[in-house]
Amino acid sequence: MAMTHHNAQDGSLELFERSWRTYRAVVDHDLMEHRSLTSTLGAVLGALVRPGAAAADLGCGDLALLAPLLRSLPLGRFEAVDAAAAVLPLAAQNLAAAAPGPVPYPCRWTHQDLLTWAQQPDAGGGFDLISCSYALHHLLDDDKQRVLAALAQRLNTNGVLLIADVFRQGGESLPSYLERYTERVQTGWQVLSADQRLQVVEHLTSSDLPAEGDDFVERARREGWTHRWIWRGSHQAEALLLLWPAGHGDPGAALQELDG
Repeated sequence: MAMTHHNAQDGSLELFERSWRTYRAVVDHDLMEHRSLTSTLGAVLGALVRPGAAAADLGCGDLALLAPLLRSLPLGRFEAVDAAAAVLPLAAQNLAAAAPGPVPYPCRWTHQDLLTWAQQPDAGGGFDLISCSYALHHLLDDDKQRVLAALAQRLNTNGVLLIADVFRQGGESLPSYLERYTERVQTGWQVLSADQRLQVVEHLTSSDLPAEGDDFVERARREGWTHRWIWRGSHQAEALLLLWPAGHGDPGAALQELDG
């Protein structure tokens, strides 16, 4: 439920900043269970990332939660991608401030929508890890599938794709999901102001197109991906999905400790 890219494209700094403050409040109050997700991500990244790995984060936002994890990884290079140009300097600042000393690997800050990024070749080489947090649910299902098809070509051998996002439950229609999530915001997010809750609901009903979870992994399978659900939030919406191209090697052995 990132609330940045439409406002940034509209060119209204005031509207962007108002929306961004609401987004930060959602994260800071853990209303979408970012803390549990981040903890799981830390374990997954620690298990999967090898020294010198190339990583990219799509829909990076300000990296406020991910930056400490990224600074702990032995990366060889890192690229952050977001359709909102205004968040990229914030992301760079947060990554730099997440640990003492300069960032120990080269970083690239790319202002681009994730579908365009996924579909273009990169002269700098492929990636061992691509992560995408709360960005794919803004795309139509066919565009989600185009992203899945394209990202398989951006990975190195044994590379993986991590998707943190919201998904509909099995058999749940989009209107039913939006009604369910709206009720969650209006009754459970009282820590936000009435105006902030209204912003979230307006964004939710105008911009969110989450896939049904089983349909998404079936679309991924048709593009040659193997999958594993790593984490699910308590509200049956937020989830973390690990994908890897069939034939690239199963990363499951490195994640066995997560099963406990």
